[in-house]
Amino acid sequence: MSKLQFKILKKKWNARVWQITLNGITLTTPVFMPVGTRATIKGLILDLLRDPKYIGALPAINLILANTFHLYLRPGDEIVKQAGWLHQFENRDQLILTDSWWYQVFSLWLGQKDRPNNTSQRPFAKVSEQWVKFRSPYDGSEHRFTPEKVIDIQANLWSDIMMVLDVCSPAWISAKKYYQQMQLTHRRAKRAFDYFLPQYDSIRWVLFPIVQWGTDHQLRKESLDYLKQFAIDWIAVGGVSVWESKELVRDIVSFIGPQLPEDKPRYLMGVWTHQDIVHAVANGFDMFDCVLPTRLGRHGLAMTSQWNIKLSNAQYKNDFTSLDPEIDSFTSRHFTKAYLHHLIRTDEILGGILLSLHNIVYLHHLVNKLQQQILDDKEIIC
Repeated sequence: MSKLQFKILKKKWNARVWQITLNGITLTTPVFMPVGTRATIKGLILDLLRDPKYIGALPAINLILANTFHLYLRPGDEIVKQAGWLHQFENRDQLILTDSWWYQVFSLWLGQKDRPNNTSQRPFAKVSEQWVKFRSPYDGSEHRFTPEKVIDIQANLWSDIMMVLDVCSPAWISAKKYYQQMQLTHRRAKRAFDYFLPQYDSIRWVLFPIVQWGTDHQLRKESLDYLKQFAIDWIAVGGVSVWESKELVRDIVSFIGPQLPEDKPRYLMGVWTHQDIVHAVANGFDMFDCVLPTRLGRHGLAMTSQWNIKLSNAQYKNDFTSLDPEIDSFTSRHFTKAYLHHLIRTDEILGGILLSLHNIVYLHHLVNKLQQQILDDKEIIC
């Protein structure tokens, strides 16, 4: 029996608005999850995400993502457990999702042969049937993860929502390799749920299976048909942000979204642009995340209702208009483009903080606007 309490408030074609309660916290979807990689969103006090002074009249942001890979390495999941688990450690009593960390190992894996062989502590990753072995990018120490160990690490973090250990395949590999890695993901998912389910009734966590594979419709359908047996509470779709073209990503989202279990929330991993979120919501997805809105914000990019703008560009030096009058963010209300340009050009930390906050609020505004359009029985247009 699912731990979720939920009801569908409205459905418009494939798009849905859900109200979901987990561990006493209620979400209304669609929802964008800001990424707090190391138990923090870089440069932001997490309380800002619940304060109308900073996010305007929108509902509080009560779900963020943390990264299993980085927290395992530093400070260590056992230390987080000793601190009273992740919620106490970061002093935040809202929902936390911890990812499967495969993408971080995947990043170590890519381009490995191009790194100098004489570097004794160079990062690397190796994949076998039983485990993934990798060297820490921090100190070169060797680690070995299994599907079961990833569950244990996330249990030590005490996250509300956990992800299975999957395999995220790059877009350029052969069809044969795709199929082999898809089968490995399926076997890992079974191991993870065989280990997780005996604990299910006595713990607070839920666990997502992750549907893969690439841009092949047949493989995606095969992956879904196998993994939906594990969609007890939720289901995720991965492998749509690993160098595929925009057209192919949207093709897969259109294909797989409407086929996902109707009575489960649907999480599309690694998606963040305005257009991609609108397209995904129209095809039945409920949850999204990506680190890029805040990462790009720290480098001077702002998401606005018209287009994304690079505040370091000289054209904003004398632009004393609001960043985006349509978005009720603290940044838009109080600061001009000229001031933000000045902060970015002079490498002031405040510039990255203000733009990171603004980009989060922008996406929070977008998903809330989509919610309202669905509730009002209107066509989804943003």
